[in-house]
Amino acid sequence: MKKRIMMLFLVAVFVGGLVFVDSAYQTAQAQPKVISWTGQSCLPPGMPVSIALADLSERVKKASGGRFILTAKPAGSVCPATKEWIAINKGVLDFAATGGSYMVPEVPFGSIIAQRVGAKLSPLGHMMWFETEGRELVNKWYKQMGYKFMNIGGFHGLPEGWIHLKKPLKGPADLKGLKMRASGDGGIVLSRMGVGTVFMPLGEIFENMKRGIIDAFECSCPSFDYTMKLYEASKYYYLSPTRAPWEMYEIQVSREKFEALPEDLKAIFLNCLKGTEIEYHAKLVADNAKAVQGFKDKGVIVENLPSSIDDAFVAEATKYLKEVAAKHESMNEVLTSQLKFEEMWKNLYGLPSPGK
Repeated sequence: MKKRIMMLFLVAVFVGGLVFVDSAYQTAQAQPKVISWTGQSCLPPGMPVSIALADLSERVKKASGGRFILTAKPAGSVCPATKEWIAINKGVLDFAATGGSYMVPEVPFGSIIAQRVGAKLSPLGHMMWFETEGRELVNKWYKQMGYKFMNIGGFHGLPEGWIHLKKPLKGPADLKGLKMRASGDGGIVLSRMGVGTVFMPLGEIFENMKRGIIDAFECSCPSFDYTMKLYEASKYYYLSPTRAPWEMYEIQVSREKFEALPEDLKAIFLNCLKGTEIEYHAKLVADNAKAVQGFKDKGVIVENLPSSIDDAFVAEATKYLKEVAAKHESMNEVLTSQLKFEEMWKNLYGLPSPGK
């Protein structure tokens, strides 16, 4: 009798164990799989791009119920700043917010995606070009060039201020002989117009303006320049979008990892990104308006760039870009697309005419 009771007890324990194991297995199966990605901003903490990337990560986490975790790190945390595209290509990063200009010369059209010198298309117009045909075009070339990343969106910024200096400008002749801190395609075009351009870190502007090593400089958009207290370094501040008409930081992701996402997480990621893009742009608009008034309150004379300078600069910039595009099929196709879209936008809505 005792043996039978013991046997029944053991059977009950065994069956109960099976039930428990099966229940635990089913519970584990019911738990959603958490997907984690590591990303990096090309800028330091506290900069708008880094703040926006962190905002995007939080939106995705909430919208996915914790199933999709994006860990956004500041510049230099995982790979050298501005080399995020290389890190994604090597599988070190899964996503990033990074500038197209950083990919030049390996990606010839990178600079005109990020900031096309001489363009008259507004930031909104550029955003619409990118949404309607630009993204598909650049992704075609990324794949054709053998890169393992793709673009899914971008943080679209505002035009930079055109120039800070200590004397007024009346026409193109006033540019000749200027010693100006400038960079990128804009610096190349200015040098072709007779400006002596030189690049230096932002922190050296004040001292070099004081010592007369430079007479003028460019930096970024008004809100950034105001934060840098650049109203202390010059008397005149001319505004025009033509030198740097927009500023776009691409959101790049691993093509393989993005394509492997469940369809609902893809939709969540893309929709959260759209919301982040709009908020990023709106905040910059509000901050820029305050900054322009701030410069005036500090005694800086803020004016539109004379139209004669704008016209000469745009003509030289277009000539320069066409020369570069003639050497690279990818850039030629992207530039042609942009110019056709700009013409269409002009016919439908008009283009900005600063200084007129």
